[in-house]
Amino acid sequence: MSEPLRIVVVEDEALIVMQLEILLEEAGHEVVGTAVSARDAVAVARRTRPDIVLIDLQLKGGSSGLDVAKDLADEPAMMLVFLTANASRFHDDFAGAVAVIAKPFSEAIIGNTMGFLEECIRTPPPVSNLPLGLRLAPGYLASLGG
Repeated sequence: MSEPLRIVVVEDEALIVMQLEILLEEAGHEVVGTAVSARDAVAVARRTRPDIVLIDLQLKGGSSGLDVAKDLADEPAMMLVFLTANASRFHDDFAGAVAVIAKPFSEAIIGNTMGFLEECIRTPPPVSNLPLGLRLAPGYLASLGG
C-alpha cells in the first residue's frame, strides 16, 4: 500500500467527525486535523498540508464550507471535497472543490470514495469506476479525461 492519505475533516457535528475519523483510519488513512469553523479549518489545513480536506457546508459560528474552499482554492496539492446533505446545490461550479460526497454516507461509500480519490492523487487518471455517492466537478472530471 502507498503512503496513507493525510486528511483534514471540517465538520461541526462531533458524532460525524468521530465516525469519519474511524472510517478513514480503518481504510488506512491518517486524519491530521479537524475543525468546526471556516477560520479554524483554513488554519489547520495550512499548518498540516493534507492531501484532502473534507468540508461540510454548514459550520459553526455562521461560517460556511464555501468560505473554506474559497480560502484554500489556491493551495497547491490540496484536494478539496465537500461532504454535505445539500449535494444538489452544486451545478457547474464546485466553488474550488473537485468533488462532493453526499450525506448520509456509509462505510462503503467512504471507503470506495477514498480509494478513488487516492488513485486521482497518486496515479491519475483513476482506473476505478466513479463510486456511488460521489460527484466530481465538471472541470475536474474533464481534467481526468472523463
